Amino acid sequence: MATGTGRPWWAPPTPPSAAAPSAPRFPSPPSSFTADPPAEFLCPISGTLMADPVVAPPGQTFERACIQACAALAFSPPAVAADLSESHSSSSSPLVLVPNVALRTAILNWCDRLALPHPEPLSPDTAHDIVRRLMPPPQRQEQQQRPQTQVASSVRVRRPSVVDGGSAQVQVQEPSSRQRGDALEEEIMAALGTEGATPAEQASAMALLRQATRENQEVRRQLCTPRLLAALRPMLLSPDADVQVNAAAAVVNLSLEPENKVRIVRSGAVSPLVDVLRGGHPEARDHAAGAMYSLAVEDENRAAIGVLGAIPPLLELFAGAAGAAGHRARREAGMALYHVSLSGMNRSKIARAPSAVRTLLAAAEARDRSSEGDAAALRRLAVMVLANLAGCPDGRAALMDGGAVAAVVRLMRNGSVAPGSAEQEYCISMLYGMSRGSMRFRGLARAAGVEAALQPVAEGDGGVGRDLARRTLRAMRGEDDEGPVTATGLLGRQWDDGSVVSEGLVSIRRPPHRSNYAGPSGSNTTQF
Repeated sequence: MATGTGRPWWAPPTPPSAAAPSAPRFPSPPSSFTADPPAEFLCPISGTLMADPVVAPPGQTFERACIQACAALAFSPPAVAADLSESHSSSSSPLVLVPNVALRTAILNWCDRLALPHPEPLSPDTAHDIVRRLMPPPQRQEQQQRPQTQVASSVRVRRPSVVDGGSAQVQVQEPSSRQRGDALEEEIMAALGTEGATPAEQASAMALLRQATRENQEVRRQLCTPRLLAALRPMLLSPDADVQVNAAAAVVNLSLEPENKVRIVRSGAVSPLVDVLRGGHPEARDHAAGAMYSLAVEDENRAAIGVLGAIPPLLELFAGAAGAAGHRARREAGMALYHVSLSGMNRSKIARAPSAVRTLLAAAEARDRSSEGDAAALRRLAVMVLANLAGCPDGRAALMDGGAVAAVVRLMRNGSVAPGSAEQEYCISMLYGMSRGSMRFRGLARAAGVEAALQPVAEGDGGVGRDLARRTLRAMRGEDDEGPVTATGLLGRQWDDGSVVSEGLVSIRRPPHRSNYAGPSGSNTTQF
């Protein structure tokens, strides 16, 4: 903030009569502070290294004493974006200050690295003197004529004061959501934008972001800015486990808000999330799977997620092959795969992924007596994805190559899927998809005993499953399948090759929204 005249930007020109130097009316930075600190370490009002930085609306950071003096004197210097002339001149509308802990830590660490003394806070009198020197002469004269008793503090700070025999009295003016969001963004960016920030400082900033986005949906909306999302990307790739875990969890929390989902994908966050899925810290990997699920709920994001390589690591995690993946991580990966597979382009990608069909079929047939509920949830997700694959030619070929015909018959006969259940309808949908114009399917179906498995369903009381079973049996016999259907209607939604899927089946294709899936905002996944 140099003026080119050897004086601070806020200092008035030296009068001609003042040829001899005189002692400054307020302390200047010590001579040891000649190492040119980063600009963000300097108070915009005093130009000195900050000792007690605080964030003031609309998100700027100042030395506490300086911004308090501006508010008390009802004066807004050019460096202050907020209008302090009237809105904060009385205690009825106090200025909210939030300590910028991350920036203060960065300043102290910078001093320690250069063996410099820590800066000392400015006294109120010194701060008032600095601010008065910035005022236009008429306003400065008016302030000097006011009795000191009238210069009351107009700032409420989030800090306890000890009164009445040592009992802590805390006077708190709750900031608005917008103020909290702006202040938090500035505090986080101050830590992340510091050159040479340590992993501990980065972890502290990510932990702050994770906690803030967990608690308040309005703050989640406000913090989902291009600047913060850009700063998050390298944190996802950090070798430090705490930084990576907190960053991945923060992405999950930000993605809970529907309007944030497309912003996150457009910010370039998917590629680092894919890297975390492939080889990140186990806990960060689990969060990355949750983020993929949350982002894939938005139709506009699905193609991008598939193109950017998320399918193979999601399949690996769903299979339980990525280390000791827990049920929750596998479920999140399965939900992500289901939503991604709703995109026709991604169905072909999944079908062509090595061992994808075998992986999904293994999950569909897995039994775990110690945790049958978890196994059933994973089984349902597997058949949901497999049923989607039957909607494209590549998927149908991959299903038949992977032994899906026989596997579906086993599921229907051994009780893994209950009669009349959604899982049974997914299985029948899979068979119906494979039967579409395929001579190969007829031979596989006869060998696997499809007719015996479907006949009871075809003779049932009705519903989507019965109609699909009848159509599949007609296809096996080579009969014309273009006639009208006497059930809930198989007209409505077409697969990739023009075949039709029941609107009733479409409705059951939507994943279950259990209470443990949704956060308070009604979003699709849990907060971390």
